[in-house]
Amino acid sequence: MEKKENRSTLAVDLDGTLIRSDTTHELLVLCARWAPFLLPLALFKLLKDRASAKRWLVEKFGHHMDPAHLPYEESALELVRKHTEQGGEAWLVSGSDHLLVGRISNHLGMFTRYQGSEPGNNLTSSRKAAFLKEQLSGGYSYAGNSHQDIAVWKESLEGYAFRAPRNAFRLNSPDGNPVSVHEQIPREKSLRPLRKAMRLHQWAKNILVFVVPGLLLSELTGIDMVRVVLAFICFGLMASGTYILNDLFDIPDDRRHQTKKLRQIADGRLSVPVAAGALVTLVCGSMIGAFLLSSSFAMVLALYAIVTIAYSFRLKRLPIVDVFILAGLFSLRVWAGGEVVGAPISPWFMMFIGLVFLSLALAKRYVEIRKTEAGGKVSGRGYQAEDAPMILAFGSATANAAVLALAIYGLLAPNRLIDNAFVMMVVACVVGAWFMRIWLVAVRGELNDDPVLFAVKDKISLACLFIVGGFLGAERASGRCGLNGSELGPRPTI
Repeated sequence: MEKKENRSTLAVDLDGTLIRSDTTHELLVLCARWAPFLLPLALFKLLKDRASAKRWLVEKFGHHMDPAHLPYEESALELVRKHTEQGGEAWLVSGSDHLLVGRISNHLGMFTRYQGSEPGNNLTSSRKAAFLKEQLSGGYSYAGNSHQDIAVWKESLEGYAFRAPRNAFRLNSPDGNPVSVHEQIPREKSLRPLRKAMRLHQWAKNILVFVVPGLLLSELTGIDMVRVVLAFICFGLMASGTYILNDLFDIPDDRRHQTKKLRQIADGRLSVPVAAGALVTLVCGSMIGAFLLSSSFAMVLALYAIVTIAYSFRLKRLPIVDVFILAGLFSLRVWAGGEVVGAPISPWFMMFIGLVFLSLALAKRYVEIRKTEAGGKVSGRGYQAEDAPMILAFGSATANAAVLALAIYGLLAPNRLIDNAFVMMVVACVVGAWFMRIWLVAVRGELNDDPVLFAVKDKISLACLFIVGGFLGAERASGRCGLNGSELGPRPTI
C-alpha cells in the first residue's frame, strides 16, 4: 500500500519546468537593477556557497518577484492538474531558495509539499535525487528540464522532460533498468527569441541618422554614404543592446503589463544568461565599429548608450523627465548623422527635431495612460490615470512649438539649408497638419504604443514625408539654396 502511495507522487522542478525562467538569474538581474554595487558581492557569494547566496538574494530582492505574474508553463501546470485529479500527490522540489519556492507553491495551491534549497544544502542534481529517494522510498516520477536533473531522473520510476538535452532520454537506473522519460516540450535551438528581443523592426527609428546626409545628398560621395550606412548599423546594434538591457531591468513591470508581458525575457522565452551575453556582444561590437568610423561619431554613440542606461536604471520612472530623455535619444541620432559626414547643424534645426520627438514621446505616454484604469498607475512609470489631460495639453503645445521652431529656422535662422520662404512655410504647414492628426488619432485611442513606428507604417504620415521631401528636394535641386542666398560649400550648415 505504501508503494502505491509513493508511486503516485509527482515531483516537479521549478526553474525551466514549472516556469520558463530561472529565479536565481532573475534575482541577480534585480540586484543589478536596484543595488548594482552589491552585484560583485552576490557573484562572490554564489561562487562560495550557492545555497546561502540564494537565500541572501531572496531576502534582499525577492519582494520584487510576484508569484502571480511568473511565466508559468501551461503544459507543466496541466501535468500537475491531471496527476492530482487522478488521486496522486504533487510536490514542488527545486534548487531555488526554499522561501521563494514556498511563496510560489502557496500561490498555486496545487502542491502537497514543497522543498527548496536551504543554506548549506543546494538542492540540485544528486542532492535532490537523494532527498526524493529518502522521502519517497517507494518511488516517484519527476518533471525536470536540465542536465542537473539527469541524476534525479535516473532514480525515478519515470520522468517528464521540458526542453531537456537529448541524453535525458537514454537513461538507466542504478540497477540497470531503462528509465522512461517522456518529452513534454522539445528543446529549441532557434534564434527567434533573441531576434525578437533585439527588436530589429525598431531599427527603423535609426533612419534618423540619414536626415542630415539626406539633406546634403548632392554634396556627398559614395564613401560618405557607405559611412552613413555603417553608422546606421552601429546605432542599430547599440539600440538592440539597450533594448535587451531595458527588458532585463523591466522584467517585473513588463509581467504586469497587458502587452509587454509577452516580451521574450519577461515571458521566459529568452534566458537571462543568453540575453546578457547578447547585450555585451552588441554594445561592444557597436562601439568598436563606431570608433573605426569616426571618433566624434563614437562619442555621440557613447553618449546615447550612457543616457539610455541611465534611463533604464532610474530616469524612466521620473514623470516628465522621461519624455525629455526619450526626445534627446532620438535627437542624438540626427546629430550623429551630421557627425558622420562632418556637417554642422543649426541650433534652430536641432530645436525643431527635439520638439518633434518630445511631442511624440508625450503621445507615447498619453497612450499608455489612457490604457490605465481609473485611479491606477502606469506600471514602471511615474504616471497616473488622472494625468492624461495634462499630458494631452503638454503634447499638443509641444507640437505647436515644433512647428514654430521650424518656421523660425526656415525664415530667420542665420544658417539654414533652404532660403525660400514659400517652401519653408509649406513644409511648416504640412508638419503642423501631421501633428494635428497624430494627436487626434491618439485621443481617439487609435494610436499604438509607439508613435514613431506608427508614423513609419502610416500611409498618411508617409505621404506627408513625401510632400516635405519633394519640396525640399526640388528646392535643393534648383540651386536656390545657401546661407541666406549664397552658394553652399561642400559641407553647409543644416
